[in-house]
Amino acid sequence: MRKLYILIFFLTFSFSAYSQDGFQDRAKKISDEMTYVLSLDEVTSEKIFNIQLKRFIDAQKIRKIHRDDKQQMKAELRKLQNRLWGKLNAVLGQDKMKAWNTHKKNKI
Repeated sequence: MRKLYILIFFLTFSFSAYSQDGFQDRAKKISDEMTYVLSLDEVTSEKIFNIQLKRFIDAQKIRKIHRDDKQQMKAELRKLQNRLWGKLNAVLGQDKMKAWNTHKKNKI
């Protein structure tokens, strides 16, 4: 029985570590794309990566907390998206945000 508890603990820990790696990969992909499209420097690119990583972690927390209340989850995720755009706008500036929006619209 003790071995079963140890196994469950390690499986839970490994899934948690795997999801963090997934978030880092997704944040890296977005920050790399933004760096390429907007010709960002290393410092700005690192800031974008950190903003995106925090976004993915916060979104996961919101989904766990509000999984039973879809409307509340949607409202919280919308607030998170608004904060994301505010932070990106503060780092990139108005002109680069317009260029990024144009790129995203053309990509669809």
